[in-house]
Amino acid sequence: MKRKPKKLAKHPTQSRKTAVLVALGLFALQFLLPLALVLPAALAEQSAAALDTDSADSADASAAAEADTVESATADSTRVQQSDTLDGSVTLTVLIDGETEQMTLADYLWGVVAAEMPAAFQQEALCAQAIAARTYTLYRLANPSANHPSADICGDSGCCQAWMSVEDRMAQWDSNKADSYAEKITQAVSGTDGLALYYEGEPILAAFHAISAGSTKSALEVWGQDIPYLQAVESPEGEDAAPNYYSTVSVDKENFAETFSEEYPEADLSAEDCALWFGEETYDETGLPVSIEIGGVEVDTSQVRTLFDLRSATFTVECEGDTVTFYVTGYGHGVGMSQYGANALAKEGKTAEEILAWYYTGAEIRSMSNEQ
Repeated sequence: MKRKPKKLAKHPTQSRKTAVLVALGLFALQFLLPLALVLPAALAEQSAAALDTDSADSADASAAAEADTVESATADSTRVQQSDTLDGSVTLTVLIDGETEQMTLADYLWGVVAAEMPAAFQQEALCAQAIAARTYTLYRLANPSANHPSADICGDSGCCQAWMSVEDRMAQWDSNKADSYAEKITQAVSGTDGLALYYEGEPILAAFHAISAGSTKSALEVWGQDIPYLQAVESPEGEDAAPNYYSTVSVDKENFAETFSEEYPEADLSAEDCALWFGEETYDETGLPVSIEIGGVEVDTSQVRTLFDLRSATFTVECEGDTVTFYVTGYGHGVGMSQYGANALAKEGKTAEEILAWYYTGAEIRSMSNEQ
C-alpha cells in the first residue's frame, strides 16, 4: 500500500549558496581554526566498531563526545538479580579472526558492548546494550550458526556480534578516559548479570542497529518474517543527536546501470535521461520507504541499500546529468533497538528496562539463572 512518505531531508549542505559557503569559510578561518588542533583527538577517542549488525556509527561517533564527564557507573540495586554468577561461570567457544578462543560469558559480553556502543553513552544505554547482547548470545546458543560449527558464537558483526579485546579497546580510547570508560562497561555487564529478554519463555532475537530514521522497522518489512517483539516503534534520536544522520552516495549513471542490471537484468535502463529510470516509491505505515520502482522493476529498498553500500534503506534518489545520488537517513537495518535512540531515551531518564521495553514489543526481562 502506498503511504504518505516522511519528509527525508537531503544532505544538509546540498542547498547552500556559494556566498554562504564563502562566509562560513571566512568565519572558520578566523574563529574555528584553533579547534583543528584538538578536534581530531576528540574524535579519535570515539572509534567504536561500526559494522553492520549494526554497531553505533563509530567512524565518527561524535555524539559520544558529548559526555566529557563520565557518569557514575553504579548499578541499580533494584535491577541487579544475581544468577549464581552465571556470567563468570559459563564458558563460550568464540571464533575471533579465524581462531577459536575460550572465554567466559562475562568477558565475551564486555568485548561486545565495548565494540558495539560508544562508552561515553549514558550508563543506562550501556546497560540496555549489555542485556541485548546477552540475550542475543543466548539466542545464538539455542540457534547455532552454520557459519562456525566449531564455535558457539563469533566476533563478526555480519554473523553474530562485533567484539574487541580489552587491550585493543583500551588502546583506542583517550588515555585520560580509558579507565573510566572501561569501568562503565564493566558495570553495564556485571550490573545486569544474568538478565535477558524473553518472549513466551524463549530468549529473543535481540537485533539492534545504530540510528533509526524517526522510527524502527518491523522484521516483517526488512526480513520477511513477522516477529511479534520486532515491530516498528518511534525512536527519538535525530540529526542533532546522531553523527551522519544524513548521508549521500553518488554513483555514475553508467556504473549504476551496470550494477543494477547484473542483479535485475529485466530492468529497462535504456532511457538517456536517467531521471526516467526511477518510478514510484512505496511506504510503510510509519512513512518510511519500503520499495522503489527502477527500470520498471519494483525493488525493496533494503536490496538497493546492499547493492550500493548505503548506510540504510531509508533514502530518496534522484538523477541529474550523469550522476545518480542517494540521500540517506539513519544507519543500519532499522530493526530492534536503535543505539542512538537508546542513548536519547537514557538522557530523558529512562532505565535500561524501560529502553528495552520501548524497542522490543512485549518482551520481558528476567534472570536466566533458571534457563541454564
